[in-house]
Order: sequence, then structure tokens, then C-alpha cells
Amino acid sequence: MLNGLLSNMLIFSQFNQQNFGHILTEASWMRMIGTGGWLGALQLSILCLIAARCDFPPAKNVHLLQPEEFKLVLNQGLQEFPVDCHEIWQMSGGQAWDGLYLIQPAGSLIVAYCAMQEGGWTVVQHITVNSTVDFDRTWDEYKLGFGALTGDHWLGNNYLHQLTSRPVRYKLRVKLVDKDAVTKMGEYDPVLVEGEESQYRLRLGLFQGTAVDALTQDTENYLHDNQKFTTKDRDNDNYFQNCAQLEFQGVPGGGWWYDACAGANLNRRNVIYWQKDCNKEHLCKYAWMMVKPSGFSKGVHFGSCPKDEL
Repeated sequence: MLNGLLSNMLIFSQFNQQNFGHILTEASWMRMIGTGGWLGALQLSILCLIAARCDFPPAKNVHLLQPEEFKLVLNQGLQEFPVDCHEIWQMSGGQAWDGLYLIQPAGSLIVAYCAMQEGGWTVVQHITVNSTVDFDRTWDEYKLGFGALTGDHWLGNNYLHQLTSRPVRYKLRVKLVDKDAVTKMGEYDPVLVEGEESQYRLRLGLFQGTAVDALTQDTENYLHDNQKFTTKDRDNDNYFQNCAQLEFQGVPGGGWWYDACAGANLNRRNVIYWQKDCNKEHLCKYAWMMVKPSGFSKGVHFGSCPKDEL
């Protein structure tokens, strides 16, 4: 039985090599077999993906997936779902791979992209400079999410609130990659995004990282901490105009926690802005925002800045 199961798992890993660019070794699979609950979830996913025996669960944000991407969700077929990506990472003994997973932080079952190789982070935003995904969206679109989970997207303020308002304390990581593939990161611990009744106000704790602190300290006195969220159709900022509507090179600012207006903005798709780290003189190509429980986080590396393959 074990040999048959291992054979099925290796077939499944070959499927994921095509989609995610790597393959697990037999030793890795054997470590995962000893993790109990993760094995059960994986077996059900194999049945769903290979034998097509499962209907896709009623996730709230399936509009962020193309129909052909449903098969890429790695933990289908469960009766109960993990609250976030870090719970999956723990259940797998750190062996889970990057990709799409179903999570249920509160009452909403959603699909999210999990950065497992970095320690089980739930990705809530990803943008590429000059992205084809338009970030100039309405309040409701930012509330429920838009874009493509396998590419540039905003997971949704509603789900960001559900994740960060759980009893477990969460932290926020910002990851920036410039045109020379130099990566900088910063983390805020804790992080809380309040509910819609508070206009998704952002609350941030202490900062550490290789990037500058562009959300709680700014030489131009733009403090994004404690600010409400603003979109082109909901003006909650501290400027006499709507910051989300102000254009640079013909592109509006997009939704953000503006002050009057910004020392950082990761939702303007023509220029990723993060003070001196990312701006029109020092171009960045990619940015990510992700969250995870703070008590389990891997520390930020403070040595020389690594390079990512672009």
C-alpha cells in the first residue's frame, strides 16, 4: 500500500514539476508521509486532480482564477480547511511547495497564493511594474479582490481583515525587487487591518528589514500607519483631492492607505514607489505584500542584499 501511495505521489510531483518548476525527491515524500494530517490532504488532492473526483469548493474569490487554474489548487477535497498558508506549512513539516491553496481565515473560504519556501506566508498583493492588471479599481473591487492569483493581484481588504484580526498576532512582509534583481524586505509586527466599518484602517507595529520603513516613518511626513483605505470612489485620505485619482505619467494612484498623499504606494502599476528603494529614478520591477503569524516568522536577513532571478 505504501509503495502504491508513494508511486501516486511521485506522479503528482511530476505534474507539479510542469506547473511549479520543481520535483520533490523520494526522501521528501517519505518525510511528508510521517506528518499525518498533511498526508490525508495530499491524498485527497491527488484523487481530485488525477481522478477528477471532486467538485471545486465554493470559494468566495474564484473570480481570481481562470477555469483551467482550478486544477492547480493543491488542497481540494477537504471537509475542513486551514486558516492560512502558515498552517499548511506547519502541517507539511515545512515541505509544502509554493502555489495555490484553499484557506478559511474566518467565515469565508478563499483561494490564496502561498509562499511556502519563505516559511508559509499568505500573499495578499503582487504587482509587476507596467502590469497588464489595472489597479485603478473601485472600493468594492479592492474589498473582494481582483487580478490573477498566479500573477498580479490584490487578495481583498475583506480577507486581509479576516486574516489579521484573528486571535493570533500577524505580521506584514513587504518584498521589493529592483531592475538589477536586488531584493529588499521589510516586516511590520504586528499588523492589523480593521473592518469595513472602520474603512479598513491600517495598524502597524515595529519595523525591521533591509528596506527603508516607508509606512510608519517618512522624511516627507507621510505616515501610512493608522490611515484609512482610499479608492477612486471612496476618499478617506488627508489631502484636499482624492489621492487615488492623482495621476503620474497618465496612471492613477490606485487604492492605498494614503495620508496626503504617499511616502509609499505599491498599487501604482507604472512606478512601484517605496521611498528611496523604489521610485522613478530607482526602478523596481516587482513587489509583494504577505502576512503570517508573527510568532513563527523567520527573521529578515540583514546581510548583503540577495538577487532574485527575474
